Parts: sequence; structure tokens; C-alpha cells
Amino acid sequence: MSKKIAAGMLCPVLLLTGCQLPFQKDEGDGSGYLFTYTLTENPDSLDPQIAKNEAAFMVLRNMMQGLVEEQPDGTITYGVSSFYSVTEDGLRYTFTLRDDSYWYHDENRNEAIDEGETWNVTAEDFVFAFQRMFREETKSPYREMFRCLAGAEEIISGKAEPDALGVYAENKNTLVFELAEPCADFLSLLSLPAAMPCNEAFFEQTSGRYGLDEESVISNNGFYLRRWLYDPYGSDNLIYLQENSANNTVQKVYPSDVTFLIRNSQEAAEEAFAAGKADILATPYYKAEYSDAESFTVSSWKSATLGLLLNPDWEAFQNQKIRTALSMAIPRSMFTGETGGDVEGAYGIVPPETRLGTARYSSYLSEPAIRDTANEDALALFQEGLSELGVTSLPSADILMCENMAATEDLYEIVQMWQSLFGFYVGIKTVPESEYNKHLAEQDYVITLCSISGKRNNAASVLETFRTGENDFGFSVKALDTLLAEVTSARDYRELADLCIQAEQIILDEAIFIPVFYKNSYLVHSTRNHDITYDPYSGEIQFRSAKYYEN
Repeated sequence: MSKKIAAGMLCPVLLLTGCQLPFQKDEGDGSGYLFTYTLTENPDSLDPQIAKNEAAFMVLRNMMQGLVEEQPDGTITYGVSSFYSVTEDGLRYTFTLRDDSYWYHDENRNEAIDEGETWNVTAEDFVFAFQRMFREETKSPYREMFRCLAGAEEIISGKAEPDALGVYAENKNTLVFELAEPCADFLSLLSLPAAMPCNEAFFEQTSGRYGLDEESVISNNGFYLRRWLYDPYGSDNLIYLQENSANNTVQKVYPSDVTFLIRNSQEAAEEAFAAGKADILATPYYKAEYSDAESFTVSSWKSATLGLLLNPDWEAFQNQKIRTALSMAIPRSMFTGETGGDVEGAYGIVPPETRLGTARYSSYLSEPAIRDTANEDALALFQEGLSELGVTSLPSADILMCENMAATEDLYEIVQMWQSLFGFYVGIKTVPESEYNKHLAEQDYVITLCSISGKRNNAASVLETFRTGENDFGFSVKALDTLLAEVTSARDYRELADLCIQAEQIILDEAIFIPVFYKNSYLVHSTRNHDITYDPYSGEIQFRSAKYYEN
């Protein structure tokens, strides 16, 4: 059975003009603008097989292109490939690569395409990338993600070499993946930066510097890396991408340049936007000054879940009945949202915008993961927990939260309910972002309000946050790890949804993280800019189709 997907960009979103207008090539088609965006950290690497932070993914998404791209609605479109087919048993994927996709390296730094500076992207580039990912010395965090590939288990266990992996080139334009077992989410995985190609000859000539500086990266997407300036003690750090004319035929590149300012916090990104130094703001904070202004458009997604994280090292929270009772007593139905619907009551861990393929995860649920409970049941369970602890009440505590994190008014409703029902006195303490992150990393809190989301718009990705070693708050449950390891072997999305439902229930039963609110994230822009694809989960913005219209 063959599957064919339509090419083209879907689901465009808008953006702001905060910078002084540079030249435009053509006022009619919106091309030629120089976009500026603020990263909240320096990319850890621009090597797709090992990069881990959000800043790296943002830059890589605009510099490099994989076989396919996943759009905001979950559909898959072509990237470097032009066609793919899948066998009936789901164990063999064959991709045909475009013959007009090019690597580009501006070796002489003259901003022109000279002889020898471009060459075709081939199937072998993907074979090398995947074999590199599975080499022990690469230390890639992504090989577990591709355990479904034939030979992967043997390589990971040390019983086979990376060249035994089920990825090979039939010819320069034909790439084949052999799977050990079907994977419902395989195409989505191929859209991630980890699955982007790597040219072996260029990689070898970088002598271990690949992805670490502007001389040691190449591009096969709409932009190439012109400058990468970063001094941890400096203030003018930036990454400057320039239009890659070599790849401007099949997929037109509208902006002339993209500049990424590198700052050290979300607060600094907000300040850059407010000062007109950046064209776009992605923020978790509701901004009335932009929502109420006619010159701005604010797009929002319920892409995060705010929950109360209980520190199990606090003696009272070592009792599961106490933890569960606190969750049961939260009046979620009361939370219809402050500040224009910024939050609403959360009846599960996975945010409502989250998908499995093209369908929302919620469409697979017969009922919410959390159900409203009578207060007397919560009180009875709480009293059982106190009895097991040998105490009659709990000492007072504070909820630690980051400044500007929404839902403060609704949080007071929870505090008052706990005080009224349980006699448990809780205060709310707000601290700056840097201090909050330090407390979270050191697990220095009794209760904290914590935001959970996925690295991509996928329910399994959200739940992966709770896998051992994948979170900053020390959550570790062996049964959950075992279940999440089965995700890549789900044959279809119904089976994948069932695994996610079971995993979600394990986390809820532990009651270490108590979902309270579904929370909006926002993209702020002006009405002059159009067609920027944004993923509120990964934070990635695709600038290739971005346009500016003066009127």
C-alpha cells in the first residue's frame, strides 16, 4: 500500500513588526523583510543529532530540513523528499528524495553561491545521520526515540554495530527504513531535528567541531548561518541567518534574513519586544496591552498544564492519601479562566490542544482523567492519611511560583479550600524567574506551581516529561518508564492513545504532580506580518514563508 501526501505549507500564523523596516524586494508579495526574534538561551549545539535546547531547535528548523515536515494541524508535508510509500505491514518506508535540494556552505564568506559551495542532499546523508545517532561516542539523546528501527535494540545493547541499523540507500535519491515493529508515530518522528541529514564529508572535515561554530555548519533549508556571536559575559549576542538562494526554487524563501538575538531569560525577551528590538514574542504570559491594541494580533493555544508539584521529601507528602486528598479537593469546575480565558480547570495532565496525529488526544478519551469529587470523600481520605502519619494536622507551607505566572487569583481559591476543609494553611510566594528555576532544580520547595508541556504537539511527548531523568523535579516511577518505552511500538494511534491513557493514570495516581489549570501560551505580532508557522509546544517558528506588508 502506498501513501502520498500533498506538498505545501499549512496553518500560517501572523507576526509583529517591531524593527525598523529594511529594504523590501517586492511590496506585492511581502518578501525581502529582515525578521528579528529573541532566543532565551544560546543554542547548545547546531548538530541535529545531539542538540537539546529550544534555542537550537529554533535555529535548526530554519537552517536544515528533514525528509518531511509536520504542520500545526498534525498533517505531514514533504521536505527533502517528494514521495514516500509504506508496506502493508508497516515495516518498510521508502522515500524518494528531491533532486533539487542542496547543501550550501559559503566557504569564502562572500554571501554568493560560488562553484563548489553547493551539492545535492542524498539518501546517504540520512543513512550517515542515523548511523551517527546510534554510535556510542555520539552520545545522542535520540536513539531511544528510534528503537523501532530494525537493528536498533541490538546496537543499543552492544550486540551490533551502527551499520546494522535498518536505514539504507538504494541509490542517491532512494532511502529505505526497515522497522523491527510498526510505529504509528514514525512519520512524525522523522519531522524532528534529530532526523535531519548529516553530510559525512563535511562532518569529517570539521574535526570534532561540527555544529559548534559558524564555520562548522552547513544548510539545506531556506537560510544559512552567516554569524554566530556568543560571549556569556557579553550583551550583543546573536545568530544571523541569511537567505539560502540555493534552496529558493521549489520552496520560495520570502525573508532576506533572520536575526536571533540571544538573551538569558524570558523576561529579557519580553523587554526586547516591548522596546521594538524584536518582531515577534512567544510568551506564556497574558498581555492585555497587546490584546487590547488594534495594531497587534495575539494568537493563543492551551498548550501547557499548570500543576502543583509536591515535594515527596516533605514528611507529610510521603503519604499518598494526603497527596490524593489535596488533589480531590481542588474545585476545578470553578476555574473558567481569568484574564480573558488564560486558564481553565485541568482534568488531566495532557493539555487540550495536544494531538496524536491529526486528532486531538481528548477525542480518544471516554471520560476525563480526573473527575470531580465530593468534599466529604476528600476529607475522609485526608483524615486517614493524618492517622497513618500519627498527627492531627499538617504544618503550614508555601506554594512557590514564578513571577508573572498566571492564575494567582484562582490559586487563592485552592488555598482557601484546603484551609477550610483540611485546616491546612498555605501561603503563596512569588519569586523571579531565575530564583524559581534554581529552587526547582534543587528541589528546594514544599509545593510549587509548575508548567508541563511537550517538546512537540504529541500526547506521548507531554507524558515523557515524567520519565526518569527527563524532568527537573526528580519524578521517577519504574512502571511509567516501562510503559513509555512501549510507545514507539504502538501499531496505530488507537493503541498509542491507550498507552498514553495508562501512563497518564500512573502519574495521576502518584499525585506528586497535581494538574490544576490548562494554560494558554501566546504569539504576539502586528497585523503587518503574515504566514509564520509556529509550534507552541517546541517553540519553533518557521520563517521561510514569512511576509511583511507595509499596509
